[in-house]
Amino acid sequence: MEKTEILLEHVQNKQIPFGQHMPKQHIQRYSIPWKQMIQLGICWTVPFFWSKLAVLQILHPLGMGVLSAFFGSGHLFWVVWTAVFVGSFGNGVFLKHIAVYLAAMLLYMTLGRFLTKEDVWKKAILGSFAMALGGSFYAISQGGLHFYFVVAFVESMLVMGIALLLQKGVLVLTEHRKVMVVSKEELLSMILLLGGTLAGMAQLQNTILQQMLFPFLVTLLVLVAAYREGIGGGTAVGVMLGFLLYVTGRADFGFVAILGFASWFAGCLKDIGRWAAAVAFLMTMTIFLFYTKQDYLHEGWLPCMASAGILFCMLPKKIWLGGMREIADSKDRFVRMREDTEEKLKGFGMAFHGLAKTFAVEQKTETKEISELVERVAQKVCQNCGLCHSCWQEEVYRTYSMTMTAFSLCDTKGCLTMEQMPKWFLEVCPRKKEYVDMICAIYEQHRHHLIWASKLQECRELVQQQLDAVGGILENMAGKLDTDCLYLEPVQEALLFACRKAGIRIQEAIVTEEKANRGKKVVLRVKGCQGRGICKTQVLPIVKKIVGRQMVQQQPDVCHMTGGVCTMTFLEEPMYALTVATACAAAERGKPCGDAATYLENDKGIAMMAISDGMGMGERAFAESKAAMELLEQFAEAGFPKETAVKLINSALLLRRAEENYATLDICSVDLYDGYAEFIKLGAVASFICRGKRVISMHTHSLPAGILQQVQVQKNDIRLKDGDMVLLLTDGITDAFGGEQKTAMWLEEIFLPKTFANPQNAADFILQAAQKAGGTDDMTVQAARFWQKVM
Repeated sequence: MEKTEILLEHVQNKQIPFGQHMPKQHIQRYSIPWKQMIQLGICWTVPFFWSKLAVLQILHPLGMGVLSAFFGSGHLFWVVWTAVFVGSFGNGVFLKHIAVYLAAMLLYMTLGRFLTKEDVWKKAILGSFAMALGGSFYAISQGGLHFYFVVAFVESMLVMGIALLLQKGVLVLTEHRKVMVVSKEELLSMILLLGGTLAGMAQLQNTILQQMLFPFLVTLLVLVAAYREGIGGGTAVGVMLGFLLYVTGRADFGFVAILGFASWFAGCLKDIGRWAAAVAFLMTMTIFLFYTKQDYLHEGWLPCMASAGILFCMLPKKIWLGGMREIADSKDRFVRMREDTEEKLKGFGMAFHGLAKTFAVEQKTETKEISELVERVAQKVCQNCGLCHSCWQEEVYRTYSMTMTAFSLCDTKGCLTMEQMPKWFLEVCPRKKEYVDMICAIYEQHRHHLIWASKLQECRELVQQQLDAVGGILENMAGKLDTDCLYLEPVQEALLFACRKAGIRIQEAIVTEEKANRGKKVVLRVKGCQGRGICKTQVLPIVKKIVGRQMVQQQPDVCHMTGGVCTMTFLEEPMYALTVATACAAAERGKPCGDAATYLENDKGIAMMAISDGMGMGERAFAESKAAMELLEQFAEAGFPKETAVKLINSALLLRRAEENYATLDICSVDLYDGYAEFIKLGAVASFICRGKRVISMHTHSLPAGILQQVQVQKNDIRLKDGDMVLLLTDGITDAFGGEQKTAMWLEEIFLPKTFANPQNAADFILQAAQKAGGTDDMTVQAARFWQKVM
């Protein structure tokens, strides 16, 4: 950062030579705020048409109700105020409207400026109070008739109710949301706003608005609601629009019933498709209007409704469904949760890194320690000697140098004798024997101190590595939370519909995809299963059909019932399979084998086989190899990366005992979706892949785990083919055959012609051959047959 600032200062102060062009300056271009202009237009148009409405020909609370919802919205309040004020012209008693809106303006300038968008009840009460003030003023101006006071009270109550209903829809219009995701309450509030706008359009004496635009927008709004929300949403919107038209005097109860029934019918057929929903709505409206309300058909409604239906079917589906409905497993919600979780994990990782730094204490130089040793010898031997002043004052350099040389001899030869001391020292010093013995004693104490300090420093470094590894794991998890996981919401909705159609009550469904276009996972929570086994007989066929993949149930023989809800998990069946078998033999009869083996397969389609060879033979070797395998299993099941797991196992073996203990690690993980195999080795002998008539060797050069503090993980990758046989061996097998090269030759000449299909037979054959060849060490063979499934 400092270099950049210096460079910029140098360029700015540099004079431009004559003849060169001046550097181009960045010209800031003015951009039109289209989003703000559209928002202002909507916020003016909607209240304008709402102020045109009257309830039962005598009540006018709708304009003030919309205005109340905009209290606390800043400059938008004044935009809405001008809209309702202009819209009130020609709508009832103008004097009353002036009084109401002036009261609202005064209340906003005094009390309303302290409100926020979230003060729902306060805004509704303030709008109701403004309506009551304006209505009371008008009642007094008309001679104080009780009728006008009652009307003012009723209008104030209606204003409060309308303001509460419109609050959520107004928030959607005024908030700048990064992702447009609205709840059902917000959606219904927005539909109410649009419905009032349509009813206000119907009040205008305009042929285009009444006979063309109004039926077009009503049809489009009902079809969108029915297609998005189904029967409930379509019926609610149809009845709501019809009721608004009824109370504003633009329709009767017959039209309300027809519109509501047509909306219900469209919602019933929405799962068949958009064309079915549109045809159902249009046919229902046409038939009922033809027999009961023919005036609407003569006004040109039918062509406009048909145009809306065609537009609804032709436009892309994502316009009507994209990002507007809030569901339990919304991607936007998942993204926010993931980001919060990543931040927390990164914070935890940094905390562990900081804790690790506290253990990184640098070793101090030994200059002061050696000086202290010399002083201790002088204090204990020479303090009361008559020659102390002569040796440590007059001849201090000679005495100090001799003592340092004596300590050096102790360090190189392990001890100090009188013959190794200088001749002048033996002639002059009266306490030469005590001096030599004290040097040996103090050096021995110092040597033990250095040993323990070294062990302590080694333990500090190991703890530092462990803490750094934990911090790295947390940071790695923070960066990979969403790497390979996608939520397939369309498949989820199709699955819910199919199960409900089959009579299966699904409480929740989650469909994810772990990898690109493969590794799908379905989790269903079924209510009322009662252990009847419907997961195999009914649910699994539906899951296969909807997902379009070969699916299998996880733990098919176990019913996961909790609180009357059964949780079913279905996984995509991998394309490949791995059949693993192990054969082992101890070096001495009656004693345990010092090798250990394991095989794991997780729900992400990763199969891992591994073997470990402990140092030596017998129980001690078995303890080391078993500990390595148990740690590997725990780390793999927890989802740790294999490289991190290997490093942690290495550190754990280093801390296990004071004496040297190590174990080899030979790991092979296979992706059962694409067939890629990854080999990781620490001190292990070569592995072999038998393919057709040739043998492929996989080997690396590394030390076993538990020897070095830092290990470099080396990997070999290869893609397996159908019919390959993977062999993991310990050094007891290869030593019996004479080394890795001779083992490969034996496999090619003797083993391959046998064409073993069963991996257990293959492992037993190799083990028996090694025993006949004179193997004297613990021997383990792990054989795996890789094959492609018939899907």
